[in-house]
Amino acid sequence: MQRKYKLKYYILLTISVILYFSAVIAFAVWSEHDRKVLILSEIDKRLLTTAKSVKYLLAPDFHDRAIDETSISFKEEMTNRKSINDYTAETEFKWIYALVEKNGRFYFSAPAVSEQEARERKSWYFYPYEDIPEGFVKAFSRKTACYENYTDHWGTFRSVALPQTSPGGRIYLACADYDIKYLNAMLRDNLIKSVLSSVYFAVFSLPFIF
Repeated sequence: MQRKYKLKYYILLTISVILYFSAVIAFAVWSEHDRKVLILSEIDKRLLTTAKSVKYLLAPDFHDRAIDETSISFKEEMTNRKSINDYTAETEFKWIYALVEKNGRFYFSAPAVSEQEARERKSWYFYPYEDIPEGFVKAFSRKTACYENYTDHWGTFRSVALPQTSPGGRIYLACADYDIKYLNAMLRDNLIKSVLSSVYFAVFSLPFIF
């Protein structure tokens, strides 16, 4: 009989320890998730503010005239490129740019251009964005801002696509990209550290609890 009670005691103790550690780990995971949400919320606010600034870097009627690959002179493209590049360099964002639509396809009308890209091709005005995120397309059609995490051949980003209207009534997208590859790695490392720290302190607290 005594042996039976001991077995029951050890079973209950084991279940209690498992539940205790599960609760501790769950709390650590929840805390890190909550932290990630707060970080992304702050990034989104800065993304939106930056996207709203794009129109002030260009001529007021620029997107009324940016209708095809020949409608903007190379001189104006270079003026816009300098404005966008200089502004991007003063921010925390990887890319800042504007997109226009023509016949269902999207093109860069005023993109930031790296030194390497400038060497690869002379003009980036009206360069097609072949792998545009689906959320950007929806933002354009629904005329509502879209935030999206995605990966393309330029990198891994948290981005905003903000529909804007030119003075003449043309819709275009003002966009900003935040490189989240490092952020994701940092959050993952922090989650692992939080879980290990929680388990460590939980182990040392067991004698006081049981």
